[in-house]
Amino acid sequence: SLDEEKLFTSAMHDISRAFLRGLEEVGYSKVPFDDLVSMRIHGATPEFIRELKALGYDGLSTDDLVSMRIHGATPQFIRQMKELGYDRLSSDDLVSMRIHGATPEFVRGMRAAGHGELSADDLVSMRIHNVTPEFVRELKELGYADVSGDDLVSMRIHNVTTDFVRQIRELGFRDASVDDLVSMRIHGVSADFARRAKARDPGVTIDELVSMRIHGRD
Repeated sequence: SLDEEKLFTSAMHDISRAFLRGLEEVGYSKVPFDDLVSMRIHGATPEFIRELKALGYDGLSTDDLVSMRIHGATPQFIRQMKELGYDRLSSDDLVSMRIHGATPEFVRGMRAAGHGELSADDLVSMRIHNVTPEFVRELKELGYADVSGDDLVSMRIHNVTTDFVRQIRELGFRDASVDDLVSMRIHGVSADFARRAKARDPGVTIDELVSMRIHGRD
């Protein structure tokens, strides 16, 4: 019967009276049975909830609690992010940061590279698109010192690598902006294409290179 199944499942996952009483003490009474099972499986204990409450995370849904446990959005992680100035992160922010590897170490690395004012969304986007502190430092060495977070992400999305930037600069396009570099990659202006065009016309511009590719000229 259904009651027998619940009793068996309760015993298997240690959904005890002590566990239920603990949940009630931290504000979680009448939790649906399936949620109780999920909380036990993933370690969303009364102690975990109590620690979150102490850090300002009150009234979270059971789904939020389980998701935080699954993805490692622990009280320790929250404290570390608070110490770095991220004291208003939502549970969704915390989970997203953990999923994509926006760790305290990553934040410190980006700050050391000159990016100290990054939102949680910025950090996650940078991790998704592989904007690393090393990439930022290499760009600085090539003369691109104050590239915005959005531009860094755009460069990575469109495969504007530091090797590509270096080659383009070596061809004489030392004033190429980030928008120029992105446009070149979007329209298929490779370093080899630019080199061939430059050999034919030493005064060729980036806009002309892009126009040539748009109109199918090799």
